[in-house]
Amino acid sequence: MINFIDGFLNHTTMYRLVLYFVSALLVAAFGLGFFHLVPHDPSALAFSTVFITMMCWITNYAMAWAFKVPANTESIYITAFIVALIMPPVMATDLPGIEGLALASFVAIASKFLLAIYRKHIFNPVAIGVVASSLILDQPATWWVGGNMQMLPIVVIGGLLILRKVQRFEMFGVYMLANLAITVLTTTPEMYVEAFTQSLIYSPLLFAGFAMLTEPLTAPAALLPSLAFGTIVGGLSSPSIHFGEFYFTPELAFLVGNAFAWLVSPKFRFKLTLERIEKKAAGCYDYVFGSNHPVSFAAGQYLDWTMNVRAPDNRGNRRSFTIASAPSEDKVRLGVKFYPGASAYKQSMMAMKPGDVLYGSQLAGEFTLPKDTDEKLAFLAGGIGVTPFRSMIQEMVLTGDKRDAVLFYGNNKSDEIAYADVFDKAESELGLRTIYAVAKGTPADTNMHHGFIDADLITRELPDFKERTFYISGPRAMVTRFEKVLKELGVGHRRIKTDFFPGFA
Repeated sequence: MINFIDGFLNHTTMYRLVLYFVSALLVAAFGLGFFHLVPHDPSALAFSTVFITMMCWITNYAMAWAFKVPANTESIYITAFIVALIMPPVMATDLPGIEGLALASFVAIASKFLLAIYRKHIFNPVAIGVVASSLILDQPATWWVGGNMQMLPIVVIGGLLILRKVQRFEMFGVYMLANLAITVLTTTPEMYVEAFTQSLIYSPLLFAGFAMLTEPLTAPAALLPSLAFGTIVGGLSSPSIHFGEFYFTPELAFLVGNAFAWLVSPKFRFKLTLERIEKKAAGCYDYVFGSNHPVSFAAGQYLDWTMNVRAPDNRGNRRSFTIASAPSEDKVRLGVKFYPGASAYKQSMMAMKPGDVLYGSQLAGEFTLPKDTDEKLAFLAGGIGVTPFRSMIQEMVLTGDKRDAVLFYGNNKSDEIAYADVFDKAESELGLRTIYAVAKGTPADTNMHHGFIDADLITRELPDFKERTFYISGPRAMVTRFEKVLKELGVGHRRIKTDFFPGFA
């Protein structure tokens, strides 16, 4: 069962997983409505969902055309379905209710384009949409999905899968703790059980945290800012928080948190124009881009890359990839490995020509070199997972950083080895060794290791392995296997760093 879940998550993007989550909730609510187990008539829910989706779709494509940016289809449906799950469903005869849904839908989508600075939107679309409906038309969100006991199992199971996918357990945890801490501070002891029950079962706390707190474009990516963000949203979401007669709502809490996130996060959405494509190994290519803004990043970090995919498949038109270039280089490199049966996204990449454009956003990642240059390092790379190490090692070459590091680089065949020129230069100029491991067809006259990287290879080549910090990047199964191998060798948990970005795990 665990292997099935891991396989499902590995082949599903974060956005597609959220879409499955909210779709499942709508389908369940529609079915439960026939048995009067949710507070709304199924026909009203069906009408409202279709109407909201149409409004979101029309608004999104009109705005995408006007601003000349790719339209993200998954984002349309995610926004529409969340609005449908928290706004009260209405029938076609309820004109004020329809106006509320229309305004919430329009503002939610339009805010991505209009309330944006350097093409990066500031506020969670759903939050700003339902706030507009409440303040302008007095049609507030009821968050009905969060107060239904029958829907709770789907909320919890789906939400935990999302947290597993995006690795935001810490942020979600402080969000919950902040909310429950406010509950403790504002409730008498004899009311604790009732207050906790209300917060955990009959409030929007869980659904909002799973579906909206994790939205990557309006939440900080770095660990400490994300913890502060979760604390702000969780604390202000408590029904006990008020200033005089003004009480916060979950959507207002998100707007405050989003404003904080924007202040502490990179401000730009980069327009990246393809200049050339360089073949680096069998099936492996570097796409070299010029950017409309300088991309300031640390070696090993990643970007979300969005492109215009004419017929997106279930992985959508947005991906997270490590930046393969070094921070000191003046171009932005994206290293890509193409496999048979490529996704629609990668098929679109194959068709790219110089002058074509894609967009980068959400610069993030903690998989970076330590500030202490005396710390001994070991890099373990599998396949295209070598890209963050290309970034790190090229930066070390360009800056003359002679820290003690060794790279283990594994591939199936020798012709799949990429960036050997960078690693050779690092060895000659910095003394940084690269140990190649090739599983199949290793030439007899090379010094490559025949087989996979394993415990014997690590201990033989690195007698001081227990003194080193290990960085691991590659396919998820490989990363997990190396974590286990290193722990069995006695390497401490704090000395193991793994590459992660949404869409990878």
